[in-house]
Amino acid sequence: MRPLHPSRRLAWGTLLALLASGASAAAPAAKKHLPATTRKAPAPPPAEEGVWKVTLTPEPDAAARGEKVFEDTLTLQRGKFSSSACVPHGFSTIAYKVEAGLWSANGESPREGKVHWHGEVSGEAMSGKMVWTKSDGTILHYSFSGSRAGAGAGQTQKSS
Repeated sequence: MRPLHPSRRLAWGTLLALLASGASAAAPAAKKHLPATTRKAPAPPPAEEGVWKVTLTPEPDAAARGEKVFEDTLTLQRGKFSSSACVPHGFSTIAYKVEAGLWSANGESPREGKVHWHGEVSGEAMSGKMVWTKSDGTILHYSFSGSRAGAGAGQTQKSS
């Protein structure tokens, strides 16, 4: 084996020293971490997303048929809508869409007909309409309003 030329010995020695220290000649410079205040915050969820406690009130046509006021929990999450009061009637989680600030959803039950919901959100409040077309063709109209679950926790509510 031939001895290395002095300039090559120096290059190999430098490379071995770098490798031994954990550095690499080809490694890019370390990235500086940005302070937390300059990092981009994740986008907030859409205004309608969340769990909502609402009161549904029958419109005059539904009230004339004996429909009563009732409480419901609406969940709008990642494009899916559900109503806890509708589940016992065979309505399942359905897709909802948002257009011009209003959300809407259309569902169908194998035994109870079809339901259409639409509403809008203003801060921590939600209001809207629900139309239930029953299997026998009866159409029931409701208005609803309420607030995000947990909003106003600690406030007392009047009982009727």
